[in-house]
Amino acid sequence: MRKVKQNPYTLFVLVHDNCHVELTSVISGNLSHGEPSHGLADRVINCREVLEAFNLLVLQVSSFPYTLQTQQSRVSSSNEVHWVQLDNTEDMSCEEKLYFGLNEYSKSLQWGITSPLLRCDETFEKMVNTLLERYPRLHSMVVRCYLLIQQYSEALMALTTMASLRDHSTPETLSIMDDLITSPGKNKSGRGHMLIIRVPSVQLAMLAKERLQEVRDKLGLQYRFEIILGNPASEVSVAAHFVARLKTWRGNEPEEWVPRTYQDLEGLPCIVILTGKDPLGETFPRSLKYCDLRLIDSSYLTRTALEQEVGLACCYVSKEVIRGSTVALDLSGKEQERVTVSENDSDELLIDLERPQSNSSAVTGTSGSIMENGVSSSSTVDKSQKQPLTPGFQSPANSMGLEEGVSTGTVGAAETLKQECDSLGPQMASSTTSKPSSSSSSSSGPQAVPWPGRPVQGCRGPHAALPPVVILSKAAYSLLGSQRGGKLPSSSSLLPHADVAWVSSLRPLLHKDMSSEEQSLYYRQWTSARQHHADYNNQPDPNTGTQAYHPRRLLLTGPPQVGKTGSYLQFLRILFRMLIRLLEVDVYDEGEINTDHSEGSEVSQSEGEPWPDIESFSKMPFDISVHDPKYSLMSLVYTEKLAALKQEAIKESKAEEPRKRETVSMMLTKYSAYNTFHHCEQCHQYMDLASTSQMPDSTLHAFTFSSSMLGEEVQLYFIIPKSKESYFVFSKQGKHLESMRLPLVSDKNLNAVKSPIFTPSSGRHEHGLLNLFHAMEGISHLHLLVVKEYEMPLYRKYWPNHIMLVLPGMFNNAGVGAARFLIKELSYHNLELERNRLEELGIKRQCVWPFIVVMDDSCVLWNIHSIQEQSSQLIEAGVSGKNVSLKSVLQHIEATPKIIHYAILGIQKWSSKLTSQSLKAPFSRCHVHDFILLNIDLTQNVQYDFNRYFCEDVDFNLRTNSSGLLICRFNNFSLMKKHVQVGGQRDFIIKPKIMVSESLAPILPLQYVCAPDSEHTLLAAPAQFLLEKFLQHASHKLFPKAIHNFKSPVLAVDCYLNIGPEVAICYISSRPHSINVNCEGVFFSGLLLYLCDSFVGADLLKKFKFLKGATLCVICQDRSSLRQTIVRLELEDEWQFRLRDEFQTANSSDDKPLYFLTGRHV
Repeated sequence: MRKVKQNPYTLFVLVHDNCHVELTSVISGNLSHGEPSHGLADRVINCREVLEAFNLLVLQVSSFPYTLQTQQSRVSSSNEVHWVQLDNTEDMSCEEKLYFGLNEYSKSLQWGITSPLLRCDETFEKMVNTLLERYPRLHSMVVRCYLLIQQYSEALMALTTMASLRDHSTPETLSIMDDLITSPGKNKSGRGHMLIIRVPSVQLAMLAKERLQEVRDKLGLQYRFEIILGNPASEVSVAAHFVARLKTWRGNEPEEWVPRTYQDLEGLPCIVILTGKDPLGETFPRSLKYCDLRLIDSSYLTRTALEQEVGLACCYVSKEVIRGSTVALDLSGKEQERVTVSENDSDELLIDLERPQSNSSAVTGTSGSIMENGVSSSSTVDKSQKQPLTPGFQSPANSMGLEEGVSTGTVGAAETLKQECDSLGPQMASSTTSKPSSSSSSSSGPQAVPWPGRPVQGCRGPHAALPPVVILSKAAYSLLGSQRGGKLPSSSSLLPHADVAWVSSLRPLLHKDMSSEEQSLYYRQWTSARQHHADYNNQPDPNTGTQAYHPRRLLLTGPPQVGKTGSYLQFLRILFRMLIRLLEVDVYDEGEINTDHSEGSEVSQSEGEPWPDIESFSKMPFDISVHDPKYSLMSLVYTEKLAALKQEAIKESKAEEPRKRETVSMMLTKYSAYNTFHHCEQCHQYMDLASTSQMPDSTLHAFTFSSSMLGEEVQLYFIIPKSKESYFVFSKQGKHLESMRLPLVSDKNLNAVKSPIFTPSSGRHEHGLLNLFHAMEGISHLHLLVVKEYEMPLYRKYWPNHIMLVLPGMFNNAGVGAARFLIKELSYHNLELERNRLEELGIKRQCVWPFIVVMDDSCVLWNIHSIQEQSSQLIEAGVSGKNVSLKSVLQHIEATPKIIHYAILGIQKWSSKLTSQSLKAPFSRCHVHDFILLNIDLTQNVQYDFNRYFCEDVDFNLRTNSSGLLICRFNNFSLMKKHVQVGGQRDFIIKPKIMVSESLAPILPLQYVCAPDSEHTLLAAPAQFLLEKFLQHASHKLFPKAIHNFKSPVLAVDCYLNIGPEVAICYISSRPHSINVNCEGVFFSGLLLYLCDSFVGADLLKKFKFLKGATLCVICQDRSSLRQTIVRLELEDEWQFRLRDEFQTANSSDDKPLYFLTGRHV
């Protein structure tokens, strides 16, 4: 517990196995002056330190959890994990082995086999009763134990030296001992069976061991089988010669190896005298064949006590055992007569070859003379005498025909056959002597029962593992034997445990088909803990009646020997992996694309410069090519370099593009951004995971401004937590939100960043990396989540301490373009308000900080890179990188000299393929994505396209550059983006507006458009989304001349749209004084006009040349504007249109479809 306290960030799991044992309270132990172990479990798991430790999970495991399921239980029923028990063999078709438990033992009595798996020794019971009548003052356990020792001693003597003692032993005991002694002689390796004798009293168990050992040694059988005392308080002790034998069987064990568990005794012929008050869920080897529970009598009549004793024999068996049982051979009537034969019939082998053999049908050659002094005579058989058996004689256990036959004359052959058929199923152990006749001669002992737990000579291969035979006392047998059908054994009607009491005698019976969950609820209602029980003092609240459950306590329950230990170890393994996974993150790891046709930075830059020099930087050409790997499947942007490249090279590189993006696992660092699953002491204030269930104090403020682009007033809502109100300016009355405070360009505060951070997020209320506390090193910063109206309640629930900017309802289905457009519009409006406010305080307008940060919700880590000097001419100079905080990246970029002259600043995308070549230039003038510092003053007249779902940033970068503004990328910083599998810019699921039937074929992108007024299936998706998706897949239809023809790109005016990776787009701005790519001598293969405004005129288009057969696509908001545009731009002069070339997106008229017209150049 000291360790638990010292390491609050380490999860500890306390496993309390067999938790039903010794659940007495410490107090009752002190009163009764019990042994020191009394109340030990209570002292550990219910002590104050364990109950209060938040980093400690208590896992209680039990096959008999009834004592923990009372009215005073400390484990909530919702924290119980029940073993899933499959009901029938059909469910288990994939499993090799089936579980054979208490229920199966009870059911096996109806199989109709002469040697049942669950038995009662009537003769023994009669002897016990006689003795108890004669000695009424003796404890029944003592009487039973002495009688049992005597039974086994006499059986040993009867089977070896004094055959006259046979009548003194019960047939059951004789049969068991006979099998134990003879089985090692039946195979070359000397393997045998295990017999467990359960003697709860340690003193009696020690006595039994001494007596039986003494008899064994006097009979000279000390090399035949071992006798072991199984005491939970001491180690397993095995004689040296048996250890040597075990080592030989196991092979390559070290010299000092000794058996430590019962499973290590696999194949060793032995008697284990198992002692202790409770059998503690020990696992026994497959060679366990007999479980003698004759000492477990009526003093064990509680459900837990009885079931845990029989639980010793529960195990997994092959499917055939259970299957075979359903067609079990009923050895009654004539069969029975034929089986009980006298020794005179020894030369006749009784096998009904015509009858199909089932697993539990016993193949017995009954002959008294086989057992001469318990030694098998099978070794005398000459192989030449054997003849093949009928081919129909097959075992369903392994469908393995008996390759070696049997001659029907030899006595030994019968024994051989019995060995050969060892895999055939449970033999009738005591069938011949179930009613021993008084005239039986000394050789009419019971048959040895072949047991298929091990490979036998002649029968190599997988054997059907069979359940052990259980011999019960009469009291136990009468309970377990009376199977009522259903899931529960009859023992379930008993009091569940000695430490609990029934609440009322008027209670419903347990229903025979109750699941373990239902049993738990039953016991929780109808039983209560007795005074000495550890849970007794956990009484329900007298006022409310509610039960005090412990929140970090789990109870795993399942039948005995079913595999619970393996399960909870696997659970701990998974838990460990999950905790490790919480420290790891999958980030994209992809090299830049299109590097072979990018514009070079001709202006020299000195390598170690921390900031760009505005003079030299503005002389650098802009690199129009897009290098972000997420855009690998999109149209190339035309440059003169691209035209000069070999087309094949580009064609190949495009074809190879992997669909699945590459990621690599990284450990999170102290500077990571986190999602909702991260919890720690430092940032819990930031996350505000207060225990209060109600929403924390935050207020809703409307903020209205007019947008020239939208041509209407826009009303946004801010949700501002009380703790964040200092970032805003409110009216004098304190009710109305006036503006968001902005710093000055001249401000120098090392504990703050100047720019407000906007993060648009959708569908990622849990998984978005919106916790920037560690990334910002805990300093104060203004972070606004930009969310859609319908998602606001979810984001507010998970991020109650964040400022939310809620987009108007009309943008609920809009793409990321709308969010970026509104962030920029709002920020510019706010900048003007702040300038006006601060101007009144005597501050110049241009002194107000004009930048905002717009970053994705998947940015997880930031790095700084430096080039290491190369050690020799041969070795390429390496790139070293280390994690830095978002704070340091932003503060560095914000400190750029003359920063207000840059329109956008950004950093590059991290990749393990970053080379010193890519860092040679510390700054690039190129596209930036995902994480940008945006100058809203300079870019006032450049807008994001608010309709867009894809590539909105490429479109915006091209607009910004053509306006002559500077975009700068800092190459010595890089951004790692997490691969978040949910939310974000996920596609709409496109389905018909009116569902005709449920099972519809997927709709292909070419079905996203249709002819106007046609009978086409209309789709429930935004028109713009359908259009963009259609264009990505329709380049072959729309621009056939442009496919792989990068010398003749498609001319796109004022827009960049992705029209498929096989096509290049030449972006041209129609604005006066704009900077455009040199198109002299270029013949275009197509023209794309998308929602063009009044700046696009007929004169502009006439400057460009087109190939013969080039195609045109004009996209407009409606049919009338489509016609007006064609007339205004005088398109009919050069382009030929047909009536059937008009299309619309497949929306209903309510959803405002977009229209487009295609034509051919004449």
